[in-house]
Amino acid sequence: MLRIKTKLWMLTISLGIGAVVQSGCGNTIRVIPSPDQPDKLILNPQQNDVIEWQADVNPSFLGPAPCAGGQPQGGKCKVNETAGKYLYSCSKCKDPEVVVGSDIPSGIKHTISIAAGAAMASDAVSVWCNNNQVAVAPAEVDFTPKSGDTVQTLWVNTGNGSSFIKDWQVNFTGTSPCLEAQIGAGHDNTCTFNASASATYTYTAKSSSGECNQTTAAGTIKVTVQ
Repeated sequence: MLRIKTKLWMLTISLGIGAVVQSGCGNTIRVIPSPDQPDKLILNPQQNDVIEWQADVNPSFLGPAPCAGGQPQGGKCKVNETAGKYLYSCSKCKDPEVVVGSDIPSGIKHTISIAAGAAMASDAVSVWCNNNQVAVAPAEVDFTPKSGDTVQTLWVNTGNGSSFIKDWQVNFTGTSPCLEAQIGAGHDNTCTFNASASATYTYTAKSSSGECNQTTAAGTIKVTVQ
């Protein structure tokens, strides 16, 4: 019987992110439920695997990137990290995430459930330690819902090693609009609310134990009701 010596490719059609993973011969690239977004399937590559996006996707990682050389080059990312969670944005994706390594982080709590069929807009924010300074990206999340629509912001503590903030938390300035009581490690990682009127909400992200030089990062959720 002939042994096929070509490299293994896995087309993740179900992810809807237009990505292909190239690995060493005989390796299996896993597709797993996201530890941060349980209703989504994500790629779980290992070090030295190559992720390649189709030509019109143009991915850009939010904060830490697992790729050799930083951001993907020519639509390709050779994974040089051994672990960590990484968010990226692109014109044809929604909340795409990559988790590297076999040590998958434990899932986060989700205490708020959304009624089936409810209109909901969502966006994701990366939280990490950037050279001893807490950082968030994007710093502003913009929603343009109809009145009464549900909007949701999701935070993911990204990176590995010194960039990873284990005990992150988010606190709103003034009254929080969120249905969730607490946002951060060990609690919810989302802020969900009904958009009844246009408003701007500000928050700070930090480490509850003072990791990352006891710094904070400011973020904004802007809602413009149509």
